[in-house]
Amino acid sequence: MSNLMRLPGARLVAHAAFFLATFLVLMWFMGGADPLTMSNVALAAMYATAMFGMVILVGLSGQVSLGNGALMAVGAYTFALVSMNWTTVPIIGVAMNGWWAMGFALVGGIVAGLVIGGLGARLKGPYLAGLTLGIAVGIPAIANRFPDLFGGETGLLLTVPYPEGGYAPEAEQEFEEQPVVESTDGTGTDTLPTEGEGADETLAPEDLLTVDDLGGTDAGASDAASPEALPSEGEGADETLAPEDLLTVDDLAADGSAIDASPTDVPSADVPVDVPADIPVDTLPPSTDINDPGFLIEYWQVSLALIVACLVGFVALNLVRGRQGLVWRAVRDDPVAAAVSGISPAWAKVSAFLISSVFAALAGGVFAQLLSYVGPGAFPLGLSLSLLVGVVLGGRSSLLGAVIGALIIVWLPNVVRDLSDGRGWDEQVTNNMPNLLYGLLVVLVVLVAPGGIVGSIMAGVAKMRRTRPEVEPPAAAIPPAPAEGHTRG
Repeated sequence: MSNLMRLPGARLVAHAAFFLATFLVLMWFMGGADPLTMSNVALAAMYATAMFGMVILVGLSGQVSLGNGALMAVGAYTFALVSMNWTTVPIIGVAMNGWWAMGFALVGGIVAGLVIGGLGARLKGPYLAGLTLGIAVGIPAIANRFPDLFGGETGLLLTVPYPEGGYAPEAEQEFEEQPVVESTDGTGTDTLPTEGEGADETLAPEDLLTVDDLGGTDAGASDAASPEALPSEGEGADETLAPEDLLTVDDLAADGSAIDASPTDVPSADVPVDVPADIPVDTLPPSTDINDPGFLIEYWQVSLALIVACLVGFVALNLVRGRQGLVWRAVRDDPVAAAVSGISPAWAKVSAFLISSVFAALAGGVFAQLLSYVGPGAFPLGLSLSLLVGVVLGGRSSLLGAVIGALIIVWLPNVVRDLSDGRGWDEQVTNNMPNLLYGLLVVLVVLVAPGGIVGSIMAGVAKMRRTRPEVEPPAAAIPPAPAEGHTRG
């Protein structure tokens, strides 16, 4: 097996097979999960995507960052603006959809990473932390300065992010299908005119028929439809016609009589017409295809989040175990020795910021699709602190630690919410309790397990491997006992 791993590209194939198997297994489990579990797993995958970059930036390159939540905002706003305002991809000309918009979010992350990395290349310690803290506070506040572009404090609302696209607001969507009405002569369907005579005409109130306009089974209007027949005094004089009292052409049969359409004759808008009536929609297997009757938005969202997390994890694992990972570690341990050996410490720091920013921007694009919303309130300073806390708890130098930290971030608020149910806790206490627990866990980890959960486990395993049972020394190494009667002078 070790000989096979030495072949060119063998490590890439092994890593790709690992993440593919992980994705398939998780999606198999999600097929039988409830929507709430799917949403929690999607959030954990999104956090893990951002925290993979934190592992590289904080754990491997030894830098401090309090602004990765703002970098997520860069990716989310880029995704929203591109998907809402561009119908086609520039230069290429293909139709815009969610995956293309994610590509533009990646470009936004590259630009932000190069700018921030260039500013912080010569900073370290509290100065670098201050820079990233200012970024975490300043970038989301830009939306309030340009409300026409970024939506201000209200933010930008997205429609349900279907795979084919559909990210523009519903009011701005264009429908090219012509309206179809039933033909009154019973021969088929007619389309409303879109050009020529009658194209711009609208129906006036007097063009609509009421119940009083029908005289028995005759097709023509009866004499009761005259204005004189309408009551001006007494019972019904002050009554007005509601919209449901008005009849249109669709309410008339071929002979002019009214059609008795009960509510059961109208198909439900929530159930596709091609679904058999005897199969409930909620019993169909979940699907990521919008045309499938079993389409479930939570299932599609978790599949999207897991795909992005696995792709980002594949790239991160190859960087960490490759030459670039050795460069980051060398600069972290001894920048002077790294510079003497031909490594540029400044470029190593910029590259770490660049990779971390790209991963955070992709996580922001996923976050925008999970929330169907982008606004300053979705990317507070607490988000950046949560990412840092998750990395510290799971393990700063481990990608597996990033996954564990993401699970803790998602799991802890749910535990607090379950504990508050039935105990009469104030809402503010319930909302702020996770932050208090985050702080206590960080203090506990720093004092007891500085390497985080994964680091402590690996240190324990290494200590057990170094421990060997004591072996009695050979007989030749034992000095002979002194002879009887011999005393030391």
